[in-house]
Amino acid sequence: MQNNANSILRDCDGFNELVIQRLRAHPHNFFEHYTSLMERGKAGERYHTSGVILLLQFSPERKQCEFLLTKRSKYVAQPGDLCCPGGHVSLRDRIHGMFISHGLTLIRIDNLDSGSTEGKAERNTVAHFLATALREAREETGLNSRHVTFLGSLPPYGLLSFRRVIYPSVGMITGAWKKKLNGEVEKLISISVSDMLLPDNYYWITFEVPEEIRQASQRNEWNFPAYIFNDGTEREILWGATFNIIQSFLSIVLDFTLPEIPADRLMYKEIPESYFTGRFNTILKAGFRRERNSEKGN
Repeated sequence: MQNNANSILRDCDGFNELVIQRLRAHPHNFFEHYTSLMERGKAGERYHTSGVILLLQFSPERKQCEFLLTKRSKYVAQPGDLCCPGGHVSLRDRIHGMFISHGLTLIRIDNLDSGSTEGKAERNTVAHFLATALREAREETGLNSRHVTFLGSLPPYGLLSFRRVIYPSVGMITGAWKKKLNGEVEKLISISVSDMLLPDNYYWITFEVPEEIRQASQRNEWNFPAYIFNDGTEREILWGATFNIIQSFLSIVLDFTLPEIPADRLMYKEIPESYFTGRFNTILKAGFRRERNSEKGN
């Protein structure tokens, strides 16, 4: 598949169909996974869940498909990170999700319950997280859901020690839309899908962390795989949860395997002072404590 990727990525309709077929064939089991988290919540283990949407668009200039991400502004947690639009499920999202699940919206939902044997329950769960992601996309970027074709869902991504789980949807942007960024977004970032298949674009990144976080983690090194590129104005670094969600997409749809990154291909990442503050700081330290306790228990 990787050998034919460039030609496939130049055919928007063909790529859409490929994504739908591959995601339909790959189980994501949102309902089963989410139900398991709810059961843990009853036992006192509360998890924070969110729905995000990995957006694709076809670039007429480059004549190929791209990922469209947001860059978090300095006014929110984890400033400077590249992300998929998304957030926590609200009551309004559950109501909108019911409309999506019953086909009462303009969103294409042919494969809403694919990847699971749970039928209606799976369809409703996927719809709730999709509704959340679409609302957040509109709030953050101005993208109306009528300009998004739903292509399928990716497996949930999360760090159970940190009790945070992300339920990703995938959508293709169709037609022109007026961009209107809110205060959470510094700018929009486009990344060519084909460029993400090139091994030379992958690095290790490292950065300094506050001493209290270092002690809580008991880690001597903070190195993470990353995709580094220039968006035309400055160097950008894709890493963390969004990096892993995109790697999941590339693996399922294009049979891509993350290349082995040489140990000396290491780049230092500047982290703003506000990055490890507030609630994020508390979540990190609590997560690291649970990791250590789990290791001791094993």
